[in-house]
Parts: sequence; C-alpha cells; structure tokens
Amino acid sequence: MASNIPNLQVPMNFGLEYLGSPSHGNLKFVLHDEVLLANSAIMSLNSPVIKRLTIELFQTEITVEEFSKCALQCFLEASYSGVLKNVSKLNFRDLNKIVHVFEVNWLIERCFEYFRELTESVKKDNFDDLFFLFDEAMYILDKLKSRRFIDLTIKKCTSLATCIQDFATNYLNDISSCSTTNLDVIMEMTVKQEHILVEALVNNLERNGCTLDQNCRYILERLNYKPCSSAHEHIYQRLFEKLEEVDTLLSEDFKVIMRAMQQYNKALKEMKDAMSYAALPNLFHDFQHLNNVNDYDELAAFLINSQLVKNSYIFYDVLYNWKFEKGHETDSPVDFVCNDSVEKFAEIMQGIGWKPVELKYIEKKTPSFLGGFTDDVRNNANLVSDNCSNRIPSTREYTPEELFARNHDIKFKFKQDSRTACSKEGDCGFMLTITAATGKLDDSFNIQLVIDPSLYPDEIHFHRESLMLVDKIHFTFDVIDGDTTYSDCPVSCLGRPFRDGTERFWSWGAQCFYKNGEATANPGNLLKRGTFHGGNVKIRPVVYRFG
Repeated sequence: MASNIPNLQVPMNFGLEYLGSPSHGNLKFVLHDEVLLANSAIMSLNSPVIKRLTIELFQTEITVEEFSKCALQCFLEASYSGVLKNVSKLNFRDLNKIVHVFEVNWLIERCFEYFRELTESVKKDNFDDLFFLFDEAMYILDKLKSRRFIDLTIKKCTSLATCIQDFATNYLNDISSCSTTNLDVIMEMTVKQEHILVEALVNNLERNGCTLDQNCRYILERLNYKPCSSAHEHIYQRLFEKLEEVDTLLSEDFKVIMRAMQQYNKALKEMKDAMSYAALPNLFHDFQHLNNVNDYDELAAFLINSQLVKNSYIFYDVLYNWKFEKGHETDSPVDFVCNDSVEKFAEIMQGIGWKPVELKYIEKKTPSFLGGFTDDVRNNANLVSDNCSNRIPSTREYTPEELFARNHDIKFKFKQDSRTACSKEGDCGFMLTITAATGKLDDSFNIQLVIDPSLYPDEIHFHRESLMLVDKIHFTFDVIDGDTTYSDCPVSCLGRPFRDGTERFWSWGAQCFYKNGEATANPGNLLKRGTFHGGNVKIRPVVYRFG
C-alpha cells in the first residue's frame, strides 16, 4: 500500500549553495543590465505567480527591470533559505513590492515584521526615522492599498510624547508639496491635536505672503475648528488674522473662510458652554424595551443590570411607569406586590447601596393602577425615608409654553446645611438652564445645571460645592391644575417633551398640557392614555437632592 508523502511546505531551507548554479538555475530573472539564475521548482513552491508563469506559460525568463539587484538578490536568498536576511532601509521598498507582485505570503508577513521592528526601535526625537516609516507606509497605502503599515506608524507616533506635534510640524513645513492622501493621514494622526494643523497653516501663509494654495484650502475645508483647550485659542486667532491679509480671494475662497469662521465661533460657544453648564445625567432616559417586560423577575433583572438606573429615584420611576403601562394594558392594577416583591426590591436597593427615596416623593402617588403598591413601599424603611427634607421647588411657576418653548433659567433656593456658614443665608441656590424644545420628537429640549458663577444674578448665591449637585439631583415637577396639585410627576425615563401633530398640546410622558383656553379632553387616537390638563395649568419644577 502506498504511503502518504506530505507536500513540501515553505518557508524551507533548500540550500543557498544551489542559488545561481548554472546546472540548477533554469529560470532567469532579467534585470536592466544583469541576469540572476534560480531554480523554477524552488521559486514555484514559494510563489503561485511564478508557478503559473513556468508551468502553465512555460516561461524560462521573468523580466524584473523595475526592481533593484539588491532587493531581488534578497528575495531569491530568502526563497532558498526560508529566512529573510540582508533586508535594509535601502532595499525594503523594492523587496516589499517583489513579494507582493509574486504573492509570496510568508515573505509578505516577514516584511511586515521587519517594518514593525523598525517602528518599535524609533525614538521620538528622530525625524528622519519617522519620516522613513511614514513615507514607506504611505507608498504601501498608495500602491498596495494596505493600511496596516500606516496604522502601525500612527500608533507609534501617538505612543510617544510630543511625537505627533514634532513630526507633523516638520512634515508640513511645505504644505504645498504634500499630496492630499498624505494630508488626509496627517489630519487623521492629529485628530485630537488640531491646533498642530492650524499652526502649520499659519506658518505656511506667513512664508507664502498670505496666499491660499490648493492644499491650504483643502485643510481649511476639513478642520473642525475646535480648540483642544483655551490655551490654543490664540493659534486659531492668528489663522484668521492671516486669512484677513489674503489679497486676492476667489469667491470660493471667501466661502471657505466664512464657513471656517462660523464653525470656529460655534466651537467657541460650545467650549464656553461646556465650562458653564453641566448636563443632568438622571434625565431623558427612554426605557422602551420595558414594554416587553411582563413579570417581576424580568423587571428585577433589568433594575439590577441597567447602567441607566443609577439611583433610588430612577429606580422608583421605572417601577411606577412600568406599572402604569401594564395597568393600562389590562385596565386593572398590576399585582406583583405578592410574593414579597416589595421586600425583594428593597434588597436590590440595599445591595447596590442606594439611599432610600424621600417620603414626599411617593406619598401622593396613589393612582388606581398602582393598587396597594405605594402603601407597601411607604411602609418599608429600606425603600423610603421620612428623615430628610431635600425637596427643592423652583422660585416660580410656568405655563407649559414658558417652560418648554423658550430658552430661560429656572431658579432654586434652599437652606444650607447648619454646618455651612454663609453670609448670604436665604439667597443660596442654583439655576437650571433650559434649551427650548422645537416641539418635534427630537433632542432639542435640554436641562443643564449652571456651573459658571459669573452667570448667576445677584439674587442667587451659588456655592462652588454645588458643582457636586449635578450627579446628585433628580428632576421632577408639580402640575398645578386649579385646586388640584399633581406632585412630583416621574419623568426621568419618559424621553423629552414634545407637541402633538396638531400643536394643540404639549406632552411629556403621561402629562399632556393644552394651550390656553382649550378644554381638557382625551384627543382620541393621538394618545390612548394620559392625564390631560386645561389651559390654565401651571408647572413648578422641583429638584430632589440625594446622596
């Protein structure tokens, strides 16, 4: 019986002594002025391309005039010995081209490993070495359409302190000589340090007498104009000063510069806002997937694992709204108070380490769909506490249009802790700033804590320690409808306020507010459920402090 003989696998040491031998060398590699001999069988085992040329096309000569002798010799020696030696910066480009042309996969990987070793050996202050890596990687990206070399180079640059700034600044010393492909990669490299590009543009404009060339225009069109910090603002200012000095502007140049100025002014405002306002993390959640939760076990698993349920108030809001949804689906209270479920909810809160909800937050929430849930919660000391008074109502009430449809500030005042000495006792407080809703189902409406003391009026004394409030406050509101007050409506997990399609009323969760003068009536198919308030309703924002 014939035995199974394995096929030869490369890389393999066939013996360098056979390379160039006239008796073995039946395949000629023809350079511009010289011929190197190799064995067609050995080279075919390494290269499927050479195998096709010799076996299928019966070629005995392969013209390789575009490659250097040094690179070709290195390629042949590696194919014979199974080891890549004698590769250097001088022959790397041609060698890498050869192994890709002839599809020698194991040598393709060896070339990449050699490039990786070069990359790892580079020091941050050696521009020549970095330039070699970048230039070779860009050549490979352009000719071979492979990104892994340039990705390796970018990764190396970003790992060295000041390397990107030093390299990019030197490389962009003459922006006009760069290709747009190279500029794209430099912009990718400096994406978190855009001021480097801006400074290069300024230097280029100064050297060229404030003339906009094609590459300057290319960069201007692609900048985000967002200073990494206020320390870089002066660089952007210098850029716009130089752009003002440009003598002859094409209409397209003018549009580019105007667009740049608009983006920069917008970025400055956003940066100032970021230093002046802090978003409330406990608002505008949308727990739509709760609609698919049908029993206590699923709900408990959600409450334990959700990254959005961050405190006992959101915990309670989720419970409340889940029972609201399920109660209206069945037109009867959802009975999961049995089986000690309230005790289990208390265990969850204790295990996570949240403080109990303040009694005032739940004591008036007794709608029929809750059944006996509120009473059971109220009687559990681990869920509810009546030993604190951290409910802070706003200083005024608002119509729905005033609250939702315009930009304004909501003022809150509170009594400081007895341990905090303050010369302006009674005026201590904070403000929430409102960004008006468009009325559509979008993210336009926003509520943020004002953290810049300079934005506060004299009537509100803002304490620096109140900056800690942002993660420790829970927003809600009272609805004052004639003689009836609906306290602390839970809205943290009900998205954002919006208008209905007819613009007859505003809606935030289950609370619907008609325009002035209109009567309360369920608008039929517009919403299947909810509390509809008439035109004289007022809303008082409320904040609970916890933690």
